[in-house]
Parts: sequence; C-alpha cells; structure tokens
Amino acid sequence: MRLRPATADEIDPFIALLEDAAQWMHARRIDQWRPGRLLAQRRAFVAAQSAGELLVAEESGRIVGGGLLRASPDPIWADRPEPAALYLGKLVVARDRVGDGLGERILAAAENIARERGARWLRLDCVASNESLAHYYQRLGYYPRGTVDGLLRHDKRLVPEAGVVVGSLDAIDFERWRPNRVATLLFVVRDGRILLIHKLRGHGAGKINGPGGMVERGESPLQCALREIEEEVGVRAIDPVPLTLLRFQDTDGSSMLGYAFKAGDCVGEPRRTAEAIPFWCDVADVPYERMWDDDLVWLPRLIEGVPLVGEFLMHADRLIAHRLRSTTVAELIAGAGRPLD
Repeated sequence: MRLRPATADEIDPFIALLEDAAQWMHARRIDQWRPGRLLAQRRAFVAAQSAGELLVAEESGRIVGGGLLRASPDPIWADRPEPAALYLGKLVVARDRVGDGLGERILAAAENIARERGARWLRLDCVASNESLAHYYQRLGYYPRGTVDGLLRHDKRLVPEAGVVVGSLDAIDFERWRPNRVATLLFVVRDGRILLIHKLRGHGAGKINGPGGMVERGESPLQCALREIEEEVGVRAIDPVPLTLLRFQDTDGSSMLGYAFKAGDCVGEPRRTAEAIPFWCDVADVPYERMWDDDLVWLPRLIEGVPLVGEFLMHADRLIAHRLRSTTVAELIAGAGRPLD
C-alpha cells in the first residue's frame, strides 16, 4: 500500500469510497457521515487535491482508501492553538478491506507524511456517539481531548517532546521490561455510579482516582486491592475482577505495573480516612480533568467491562504516548492472583 497525493482523476473514486462508507454507517444508524453530503462537497475536494491535501491509498492499481491532510481548519480546536499541528479528515477505507489492518497502515502513513510536512501533532475527530471509532483511535495512541459541538477530538504527538529522553513507546522493550513498583486500583461501579476518592497522601496525592496502593511483598494484586479499599475508605469490595493491566514507563527511568479492578458492589458505607476522601459520582460525570492523563484513555473501558492491556510513556506526570490492546479476564486473573516475590 502506498499513500500519496491524489491526481485529479482520482477525486471521484475517493468520493465514491466516502459515499459507500456513509451508506454503510447510515444503515447501522452511525451518525458520522450522511449519504449524499460528500458528493455535494466535490468542489471542496477538487480544491484539496489542487493544494496537495487529498491523499489516496493505492494498492495494486486500485484506490483503497485515503483522507484529507491539512492545517487544522475547524474552530472546535480554537481553544488549543498549535501551529505545528495537521488535521486528518475524511479518513476512509474501502468497505471490502475493513478489518484487515489497512486502516492502521493508512493512518501510520499519514503520520509519516505529517512529520515530513513539519507537524509535531496530528489531529482527528469523530462524532462522540461513535464509540467504536473513538476506541479505535485511542488504541492507536490518539488522546481524547474532549467533546466540542458533538465531536470528540483526538490528537497524537508525532515527534519527541523537548527534554524527553525516550520519545516513543517503540523504544521500550515491554517483553523484557521490569517495573520498579506494582500497584492496584479498585473501582466499585453500582447502579450507574462509581466510587472515587480525593487522594490525600502518597502517590497521586491531590488527584482524584479510585482506592488503591502499592502491592507488598508476598501479597497478590487482588489481596492488595481488597486491603487498600478497606484501609482507605472503610468498605469491603464484593467479587472484584481485574479488567486493566497498566504498564507505565517514565522518562526519568522509573516504572510501574498496575492492576485495575472493577467490583459491582461493596459492603459498608465509604468514610473519610487519613488516606482519602471518598465520594460517589455518576459514570457520565467522572472528573477526568482532575485525574491522571491516562485515566481518560482506559477507565471508560473498565467501566464498560472491557479487559485491556495499556502501555504508557509518561514525562513529569504528563502522558506522552500510549498504546492499548485487547486481552481476556482469564489472562488478567492469572497475574492478579499471583503473590509478589
């Protein structure tokens, strides 16, 4: 597959791909693109092709996908001005190629072209109701920046940040990676509400998170999670299940492995301790802006009950890069029940 600027006679085949995708979405009640709207924008696509902004993916002489790569044109990004950012819109893959990895290859190629054109960030968005597409972007390292006018914004850093020694997750060998610390989090989610804490001391003091702490030697992550929630807020979690394995590498050399659990209920009423101030919150109103950067990437999936493995590169408490992959509860249970040597 080769991603390159489109020629004039490739405008209509590209629009045809968009219309096919719009028809497919419309039939499944996905409100991303509407049939007929893209064909009506042909003049804009002609202008984009003339400016070198229309990219097509060619494979064996056939146009199988593409997108528009341009300077951030949309006012939804007005609160985050970044002159070295490019915006990728109308990303599309031929319907008969969906699911074979072509979309990821097109996106990776677009990132390379954006770097060559001097961009430090690549931005894209999707309608906030299109959860599957949002999860797809986040799995590939795009950070959700919030919803504006019904669109969920994402961006990804394309070049290392100044002063960051390790600039990419690809530079970390997670097969041989060994964490300095092992920690847990436990979230009770009951009747559409989630138990959170204002952390008062220790790692993450001043932030909002779930109850949790460091695994002690001879203790399993599951035992730690149960102990920590009782010590921090005075409740006993019922049948917690590990749903997220978190691998954190900081550019200062420190590292941490985390297990995040979900329980459907607890015994007792949460109470304030020297460690934390507990509170219940609707799952739709989780205050991610007061939490760790990475929480916004994986915690919504934990609430949904989706098992994941996440890898995160951090720098001065900020998320630099991330990657997610699916896993199974059985795989997570195997690790969560094993005592720490």
